[in-house]
Amino acid sequence: MKLENLEKQLDGKLFYDHTMRTLYATDASAYKEMPLAVAIPKTAADIQKIIAFARENNSSVIPRAAGTSLAGQVVGNGIVVDISQELTKILSVDPIEKSAWVEPGVIRDELNLHLKSYKLFFGPETSTSNRCMIGGMVGNNACGARSVIYGSTREHLLEIKGFLADGNEVTFGARNTGYALDLLADSQPFGSEGTLFFSTAIKLNLVDALKPFAALVCVHFNSINESLKANLLALKFNPDSVELIDHYILECTKENIEQSKNRFFVQGDPQAILAVEFLRDTQEEILQIASAMEELMRSENLGYHFPIVFGEDTNKVWNLRKAGLGLLSNIPGDAKAVAVIEDTAVDVNDLPDFIEEFNAILKERNLNCVHYAHAATGELHLRPIIDLKTKEGAGLFRTIATDIAHLVKKYKGSLSGEHGDGRLRGEFIPLMLGEEIYQFLPYRQIR
Repeated sequence: MKLENLEKQLDGKLFYDHTMRTLYATDASAYKEMPLAVAIPKTAADIQKIIAFARENNSSVIPRAAGTSLAGQVVGNGIVVDISQELTKILSVDPIEKSAWVEPGVIRDELNLHLKSYKLFFGPETSTSNRCMIGGMVGNNACGARSVIYGSTREHLLEIKGFLADGNEVTFGARNTGYALDLLADSQPFGSEGTLFFSTAIKLNLVDALKPFAALVCVHFNSINESLKANLLALKFNPDSVELIDHYILECTKENIEQSKNRFFVQGDPQAILAVEFLRDTQEEILQIASAMEELMRSENLGYHFPIVFGEDTNKVWNLRKAGLGLLSNIPGDAKAVAVIEDTAVDVNDLPDFIEEFNAILKERNLNCVHYAHAATGELHLRPIIDLKTKEGAGLFRTIATDIAHLVKKYKGSLSGEHGDGRLRGEFIPLMLGEEIYQFLPYRQIR
C-alpha cells in the first residue's frame, strides 16, 4: 500500500505522519484508534479516488465532519476523510421552492445566518449547532431542541449526491433509505452513519423563519420525576421545545465566570428546570399561555417557580444549557459524567416511568446520573457518573450499557434516538431489532 501514490492524485491533502494520525484518533466519545491516514478532500473527485484506493488496498473509509460523535463513529483504523475544511459551500438557495443545496461541511448555524435574508430557516437544531455540519446531521439523522416541531433531519432531506462503496456516483431522491427499518412502510428515512454512502452535496427542505416573539418559561422543580410529569402538561400548550436541565449541570455553572452570569433566572438550588419555549406572533399571546400552563402545573403540585424570560435573554438560558454539558468535566474527583447511554428515547408518555426505573437500576449500583435535553420528545440524554480510571468503573461502563439496552427494549424505545449507534451501541442492534430483522441490515464499512 503506497499512500504516497494516493497523495499525488489528490487536489486536497493526505497526511500519514504520526502527529496528524494521533489528532484524528479520537472524537468526543470514549474511543481511540489510530487511523491509517487522514485525507482533506478538496473536490468530489478526491473522495472518489480515496474510495477507489481503499477498495484496492482492503482498507476502510471513515467520513468525518466536526468530530462531535459521542458513539465513536468517526474513529477507526482506515482513512479518515475530513470534509470540514474544504467542502463547506452553500451551493444555492431557492426561496420559491424553499430549498437549499449545500456541501456536507456547511455548519448548521452558518447556514441559518445565510438564510436569514430569505426569511427561511433549517429547522433541526442540535446543541452543537454552532459547529455541527450538515453531513454529520444527515448521517446521524440529528434532531435537537425543537424536534417536537421540526422532527429530525430526514424530514428535511430532499435529495443527496455522492458515492457508493464501489465508487459509483449516484443521486438519491426521496425513496432511498438508511437503516431506519421501522419507518420504511410510511416514510423516507435516512441516516446510516457514513456506512452506506459518502455525500458530496445535500438538498435540504427549508421552513419559514421563526415567529417574532420568543420566550422561555423556566419552571423549577424539587425532583427529576416532578419535572417529567410536568413535561406532559407543558406539551398540552404546543410549545416549540421543552428542554430539561438538571442540578448537576446547574451546579457546574456556578463557578464558571461566564455562565454564572447566565444564571439570572435560577432561584435557589432546584433539582431540575424545564425550559419551555414558546414562539408566537405577540408577547401577549405568550403571557396568556404561560399563565394557563402555570395554573395547570400548580393545580397538580408540580413546580414552585415560573420565571418567564423574553427576547435576547432567552439566548443566555440556551447558552447555559449548552455550556453546562461541557462543564460537567469539572465535577470534582475522578468520577465523571460518561456518555455511555447518552441517547435513549421512549414515548414521551412513558418517560416518567422509564426514568424512575432507569434511576432504580443505577441506584442498585450506587451510581448517580446527569439528566438533560429533549424532554418534549422523550429523548433525554443520560450520563451516569462513573470513574473510568478504575477497573470496577470500566466494567460498569459496559454493564450499564447492557442493562439500559434491555430497559429501553422493554419500553419499546430507541437506544439511539439522535446520536447514532457507532461503536458504542452497535453491538446492541440485534437486541433492539431482533435477530431476524438484523439480518436485513447490509451493515458494513465502505471498503
